[in-house]
Amino acid sequence: MLPLAGLMSGHHQAMSWSAYVDESQPDPRADPGAYLLAAAMLPTEDLQATRAAVRSLLLRGQRKLHWRDENEQRRKLLTAAVAGLEALHLVVVHVDLQASSERRRRLCLRRLLCELDAAGIAQVYLEARETRQNGRDLQLLDALPAQQAIGPTIRMHHQPGPPRTAALDTGRSGRRGRHRTPGSGGLPRSA
Repeated sequence: MLPLAGLMSGHHQAMSWSAYVDESQPDPRADPGAYLLAAAMLPTEDLQATRAAVRSLLLRGQRKLHWRDENEQRRKLLTAAVAGLEALHLVVVHVDLQASSERRRRLCLRRLLCELDAAGIAQVYLEARETRQNGRDLQLLDALPAQQAIGPTIRMHHQPGPPRTAALDTGRSGRRGRHRTPGSGGLPRSA
């Protein structure tokens, strides 16, 4: 397997990239103990074009795209459209029948942050959860440099709703140790 940084070296080498993260706990009957975090990594300068491309996939009256709401034909269309975007995708999976959901998520987030840091991605956007849960994410982020797992440059931003380029429109980046609260903004605008 190629390291993420190696894959990114051929894509817009001099640009800054941001990662937009979503999570999933698959049906426990099909995948017991599984937890997934998926990141779409976008060059900052391509954000507006990507946002427009994803918005164009929305059906009349649809506010956001969600896999569970789509039929098989639409899923195929959406898969092809996402595959054609100027983005890289990374999925981290942790399976543990004994661990709590929060523990599995924390282990996924740790690995994801390590991979993103190694690739030079400094801005990471996640969906805001409860304040206490967001705080745990930030505690993990603050602990990783001390463990020499990542450098000090990653900034984590919690924002309302899924961190999808179609659903959110405006905002500015936060700082390490601070998180965005619901209603405080969304995705950054491209320069």
